Formats: sequence, C-alpha cells, structure tokens
Amino acid sequence: MSRRCQIQANALGATEILSADVSAVVLLDRVGLLLAPPGQSTSAEELGRRFVAASAGLSDLMGAAEAGLGLPKQAIEDSVTALNRAADSGDLNSWLDMVWRHDDATYQHCLLVSGLAAAFAHRLGFREADRRLIGEAAVLHDIGKARIPLDILRKPASLSPAEREVMREHPGIGHDMLVTQGGFAPVVLAAVLSHHEYLDGSGYPHRLSGSGIPDAVRIITICDVYAALIERRSYKPPIPPGEAYAALVAMGGKLDRDLVRVFGEVVLDAAIMQLGQYGRPVLERSAGHAA
Repeated sequence: MSRRCQIQANALGATEILSADVSAVVLLDRVGLLLAPPGQSTSAEELGRRFVAASAGLSDLMGAAEAGLGLPKQAIEDSVTALNRAADSGDLNSWLDMVWRHDDATYQHCLLVSGLAAAFAHRLGFREADRRLIGEAAVLHDIGKARIPLDILRKPASLSPAEREVMREHPGIGHDMLVTQGGFAPVVLAAVLSHHEYLDGSGYPHRLSGSGIPDAVRIITICDVYAALIERRSYKPPIPPGEAYAALVAMGGKLDRDLVRVFGEVVLDAAIMQLGQYGRPVLERSAGHAA
C-alpha cells in the first residue's frame, strides 16, 4: 500500500485500492459496491453486496464439496448472514433479478431457493436463531449435487429415467457429507436429506409422510418446488409467479397448506409480479434436472 503502488494502480485505471491482506468481508463489500449499476439507490447497493457475499460463499461450498474437502463453516455463516440481511430489505424482486443473471443453473437454483427461504422465514416472523437454521438448510439443501456427474447436472435436455435415478441420489449424498463432517444441526440434516419428501408419502428418498416431515423441511420443499417452476431451463420454459403459485396450491396434500398460504404472501406481492420476463406458461413441473 505504498504511495508509489497506489499511484501506479490509479494510472492503470483502478477505482478501488485494497490491501492484499484485507478481510473477505471487506473485499466482498467493495466488489458488490463496484458491481452496482450507476444511479442505484443505497438500499439496492447494499442488496447487491449481500448477493455477492452469498454467491461467493456458495462458490466456496460447492468447490469444497466437489474436491471432497470439508465444507468451510465460515462460508456458510457468511452466506446465511447475507441472505437474512437481504431478506430484511423486503426487496425479493431485486434479488430475483440478480439470480436470473447467474449463468450456472445449479448456483442459480441454490441462490433462488435460499433467497426465497430467507424471505419466507422473515414473513413467518421467526426469531434470528431459527432464521439462521432455515438459511443454512436452504444454502446446503442441494450440496449433494456437487458429486453428481456434470454430464447429468448440465444436460441441455430432459433426463432419461436412468439419469433421473442418479440425480435422485443427491439428497443422500449431501446428507452423508454433512454427517461425516459433523457439527450440523439435526434440522439442517433433515432438510438436506428430505427436501424432496411430500406429506402424502409420494416423495423420495424414504417416502416419509405427515408428521415424519419437520416444519423446516416443509418450508425448504415449498421453496424448492416453486424455484424449479419459475426457473428458465433449456428443456422447459419458466412459469409466471402467479401460475407457479397456483401449481403449488394444486399439489394439495403433498405440501403443507398453511405454509403454502403464507408463502403466497411472499411471492405474490405486487412488486414481483413482473410477468414480462417469463415465457409461455406451463402448469406441470418438469421431471428433468429439478429432481
């Protein structure tokens, strides 16, 4: 950080200069600020920084999982904190706008589910400790996909029955990863293992039903299904928010009706009913990669 180095950096066009040993929190905050579009409001700038922090944390998690390393707890903490503070702003639409710009389908899905879950927990009035558990469960719910072959994970078409069976292994893979590492709350482990279970016993991997599915898992499941419906994929068009929510309601006894009702208050807010960004409505959930 010598004066000479700063002058050289300025000459090269630098707009921000940070010490090489600056903390990750400060670095992510500055990067988020630099990425904010000109004229953006202070609250929008702050949300952008939160998004960058959550994205970076998720990248660290997926990278460690792919390499067979222990999941970095600090990355989880940073992501959850960023998600909950973003939810405090109440601007879910801006979060979705940033998510749609992410070019990796798995990261996009995880960030979408995490943002929805954080907003959902906030609307439910959960205390901070419970919001953190919901956030951690959302961030980690698909961590097992880091061990799914890329040719299946990124296939630009619907999966074959055999490929779908491989994809369906991700809850168990993720659960085993967390159990092996240790230190994760039971509710987080349950969400990772059971977020594809339905109340009527038609889900997987263990066909749980009714009281066998904890409330936290039910919350993540609702967010996961809704996210899969509104996402744009090469093998399916997205569904507008209103129709996606109607599809949740139409699932009846598969999902917790009371939670679905409150979730509607989150996603059907007028601020996010901008349907122009969505393609032709489709009411059936794709059986492809969202499994």
